[in-house]
Amino acid sequence: MNIQHHLQPETLMAYAAGTLPAAMALVVGCHAERCSQCRKELRSAEALGGQMLETVAAKPLPEAARNNVMALLDQQPLPERAPASAVASTQGDDSFLPKRLKSLLGIDNYNQLKWRKLAPGIEKFNLPLDEGKSFMLRIGAGLAMPVHTHKGAELTLLLQGGYHDKLGSFHMGDVADLDSSVEHQPVAFDDEPCICLAGMDAGLRFKGLIPTLMKPLTGL
Repeated sequence: MNIQHHLQPETLMAYAAGTLPAAMALVVGCHAERCSQCRKELRSAEALGGQMLETVAAKPLPEAARNNVMALLDQQPLPERAPASAVASTQGDDSFLPKRLKSLLGIDNYNQLKWRKLAPGIEKFNLPLDEGKSFMLRIGAGLAMPVHTHKGAELTLLLQGGYHDKLGSFHMGDVADLDSSVEHQPVAFDDEPCICLAGMDAGLRFKGLIPTLMKPLTGL
């Protein structure tokens, strides 16, 4: 797998620190299963974080504050994490089924999912994560998503096929690490459907009247 598009250093640091929403942490973990470069950078980020913690003098936490922290930990699910050296299982040569997705959803292939139709040739599957928005999209060959920007940060991992936009061509294993400054329109390659995993901390902002009116129905 020849991965050309990688995660930003800020995203890797946030993942190593455990501060990403679960929806985005899932994408990082799935990408790292196949990307040796990002796995290496994650190890470096985790090592740096450990060194920083060692230089911080420990201070006793007031009992009331400690109780509040423990209560929050009990209420909030932890972001998906796994050893950086994890290697993904394969599902043939034309698709990438990450171990994390396989475990989370209990599937062996993407056809087992109950896809929801958003538009002709475009389907969506919501993932059961509480922090952020997490979903998968299946886009028919040659079809385009509406032009959109992002209200916050978005990570999109290519699991099958690929797409192109003004940022370049994204193939299986590539990840798009985007923020609110990016406006784009992904168009699936002509030869096969595109399946991608998306995680974001806020929704999308569509350009154009019809996509905007459809937004409440699509949940994007």
